[in-house]
Amino acid sequence: MLKAVIFDMDGVLVDSEPLHFKSNQMTLRKYCGLELEYDYYKQYIGSTVTFMWKKIVRDFGIVDYSPETLQSLNDEILDELVQTEGYPPVKGAAELVRSLHRQGYLLAVASSSSRRKIEENLKHLDIRSCFSAIVSGVELERPKPNPDIFQKAVEELGVQTEECLVIEDSMNGVKASVAAGIPCVGYINPNSGEQDLSEADYLVEDFSSVEESFLRMVHDHHFGEP
Repeated sequence: MLKAVIFDMDGVLVDSEPLHFKSNQMTLRKYCGLELEYDYYKQYIGSTVTFMWKKIVRDFGIVDYSPETLQSLNDEILDELVQTEGYPPVKGAAELVRSLHRQGYLLAVASSSSRRKIEENLKHLDIRSCFSAIVSGVELERPKPNPDIFQKAVEELGVQTEECLVIEDSMNGVKASVAAGIPCVGYINPNSGEQDLSEADYLVEDFSSVEESFLRMVHDHHFGEP
């Protein structure tokens, strides 16, 4: 029986990926004289920025800045971009959150972003009170596509794995959900790049037609229930 729904944030609740890519490009161009190509960057969508900067430093042979310093410099640039441009909400996502909350479902956010950024976005969307748990991948040892973040969300919600469903927009997120043994609805967000969501149970292109009954059907079919 479906009791809880776990949402990714970036690309599912807020359309943040274009701004993240832009800030990363600006950071590497300004401090390292490097041009970040999208084909390289897209592998990190759904993973943590800590993992990304460590690998970028290693892949590009950067010696003048540590991953931690670049991450901090990027945060400054990103904060300026957010203040001037803002994160646009994903159409229909906040409405789905409120609807599920009204119907008594337990809700969690399991995002690779920092806890501060998660809290800020949920408050901006006016849906913070709908969520019983928030899990930041930054605080875990292993990022998506490892299952840790969803396992932690299940634990904090106080439910069983088979009572949950995940909504994700990235290949790393879908793989993490599969690894955790949780059914997954893949949201096709064109701003998240060409993500391989083929391992998700079902795919949707917008949230306007996604209702509780649909999510329950996805969950039940995953476990072979009528």
